[in-house]
Amino acid sequence: MNKLVLLVLILFTSSLIFAEELQKKPFKAAALSFFIPGAGQLYNEAYLKSGIVIALEGSLIGLAMYHNSKAEYYYDKYKLTASEDQYNLYLDYYYKRQSDFWWVGVVVFLSTIDAFVDAHLFNFEEKKNKIHLKFEDNVISLSYSF
Repeated sequence: MNKLVLLVLILFTSSLIFAEELQKKPFKAAALSFFIPGAGQLYNEAYLKSGIVIALEGSLIGLAMYHNSKAEYYYDKYKLTASEDQYNLYLDYYYKRQSDFWWVGVVVFLSTIDAFVDAHLFNFEEKKNKIHLKFEDNVISLSYSF
């Protein structure tokens, strides 16, 4: 049953990400990036950024899990021995874990903002080619082609 739910979730997410659109929706890109690492970048067709975000968030989450397990290990040893050294090691890993959580939050925030901005600028080149600014004599003119 869990595999079926996971398969449906993956298919639903991939259909949201890879749907063909002429204009990208910024809030959709931001939401995808916020909830699934790199999904907003995939939606915006920024594949290199997506890989970087996935690797960075995955590494930071893995590091936080490692520091959490070490903190629990040293806390358990401290409870058994009441050694100040064990408690200091626990605190060291505890603070590292807390730092990792903050970095995960920063990376998620920045990747969400990046996906939002990239969605706004998705077809920027096409729009830019429609606008022409001309300087002739003492006149500045602006033309827009539809």
